[in-house]
Amino acid sequence: MSSTVIYGDEFDRYLEQGLAPEQFAYRFLVEGDSWMDRSSATNASLPVYLADAMSAGGDDVLIINLAMFGDTMRRIGECLNDRFLQWITTAFNWKFDAILLSAGGNDFIDAAREPDPGQGILKNMLGLPPPASQVDCIHLDALTTLVAQYLDPNFTKLYDTVQASRHVDVPIFLNNYDTPTARNAPAFRGGRAWLFEAYTKNHIPEALWAGLTARIFDDLQTTIAGWAQGRPSLHVVPTDGVLARADTAGNNGDWLNEIHPNKVGWRKLATVWRDTIKGVI
Repeated sequence: MSSTVIYGDEFDRYLEQGLAPEQFAYRFLVEGDSWMDRSSATNASLPVYLADAMSAGGDDVLIINLAMFGDTMRRIGECLNDRFLQWITTAFNWKFDAILLSAGGNDFIDAAREPDPGQGILKNMLGLPPPASQVDCIHLDALTTLVAQYLDPNFTKLYDTVQASRHVDVPIFLNNYDTPTARNAPAFRGGRAWLFEAYTKNHIPEALWAGLTARIFDDLQTTIAGWAQGRPSLHVVPTDGVLARADTAGNNGDWLNEIHPNKVGWRKLATVWRDTIKGVI
């Protein structure tokens, strides 16, 4: 038997077709954003490549995927009475062996991109003196608010939901992302390049884009590491620095578009995830 990935809303149909979750060596529940859902209309994301990596290592795993393209930690936390709670509280004759979560990246990017110029975590540099460094482009108070009032409380809701269920202390593996390159490379034709759009509309000098992106993702990764502090069942998957950077073109390096890996990148990340998971369960 090989590893299988199914979306949660497909579960009943698979059961009718003979799926037997208890026969798999491991069962993983996945929640999160496009790194777990799909990175383009035609390109799969991490769970598919993780299933391949697990199968290649001789392990058969059933991966039930609840992730949704574009989801945020804030939205996941606010909707915990929905699908995730149902999957955690349903009394199957088996239990999940791990929960895989990718969340926080869209919260940071949205806080840079969605507000009007200067109203999010980025300053509007139009008419201001040239910034000496990328730090001068960030509203540090807005960054603190984003983490303290939105990301941390909503992650705590998810964690507490798991701890209050029969899956208490199940290992939770957290995506640590990798640092992308801000460039005009949208996820689909006619779509938007998120960091490119954020920096352009806030008039950030292009010479600072690489350093600013590194700072934003460093803050994101620090936030994720903070979720694991004092919670032994949480494990941050060390994916930062794994992928080869892209340049200003489209699909190159290990990146399909501005913020999603390509097939080569996913395979690299899946290996890191498999090794991290197997080191715990």
